[in-house]
Amino acid sequence: MPDTTPASEQTPAVEWDGEFDPERAGRLVAALRRDLAEAKSALTAERERAAELEKVVASRDLADARAAAVTKHGVPASLAGYITGHTAEEIEASAAKVAADFRAAAQTAPEMPELPKPRLTPGRAANDAAESVYDPQELAQRIGASH
Repeated sequence: MPDTTPASEQTPAVEWDGEFDPERAGRLVAALRRDLAEAKSALTAERERAAELEKVVASRDLADARAAAVTKHGVPASLAGYITGHTAEEIEASAAKVAADFRAAAQTAPEMPELPKPRLTPGRAANDAAESVYDPQELAQRIGASH
C-alpha cells in the first residue's frame, strides 16, 4: 500500500556522520527544543507588541476622525467631549447630532434681557434716591463737630 502522508509531513531521513550516538542525538534534540521555545517566546512578545501598536494606531485614527468631524460639522470646542463612537462612521454621526442639537438649542434659546446700567456717581450707590446724595464736605464737618 502506498504512503498517503503529504510530502510536507513526511520526516526526512537524517544522515549521521559515523555511527548513531544517542547522547549526541539527545543534546541535539534538547538544543532544538530550547531554540523552539525561545522562538515561540519571541513570537508571542512580537504579537503582543503588534497588538499594542495596532491599538495606538486605532486610537490615533479615532482621534483624527473626531477632530475632522468637529471641524466638518462646526461643533464648538466646549461640546467636542460629547462626540462618541468607536468607528469613524459612529463619530461622524455623533458629531452631526451634537452640531444639530447645538444649532437647535441656539435658535430656541430666549434672548437675554438687557442688564441695567449702573449709575456711576462718586459717593452714591446705584439704588440711592436722588435726594440722598453723599456730600463729603458735609460729612467732614459732622465728624469735626462731634470730636
